[in-house]
Amino acid sequence: MALLRSVAAARDLRGTGLGWRLTEAALEPFRHLDVEEAYLLTETADLFFPRFGFRPILRSEVPRSIQRSVEFTSACPASARAMVLDLRAG
Repeated sequence: MALLRSVAAARDLRGTGLGWRLTEAALEPFRHLDVEEAYLLTETADLFFPRFGFRPILRSEVPRSIQRSVEFTSACPASARAMVLDLRAG
């Protein structure tokens, strides 16, 4: 399993495909390393990430090893939505 962090495009570059390319580039090493699942937290992009196959899950469903990360424990607020991507699906 892996944790995807900090994919962002400047507001004036949104809609240009940059976010898509950044996300694909961030996910590629996971696929290459045969990582089965990728997790993330987001407050603003919960409509963006489903394009890649991410789906919302309860924070309590995230594996403990990911829950212990800095992102889950302090960097992201409790209001951030947890999402998961099954990298075996395609």
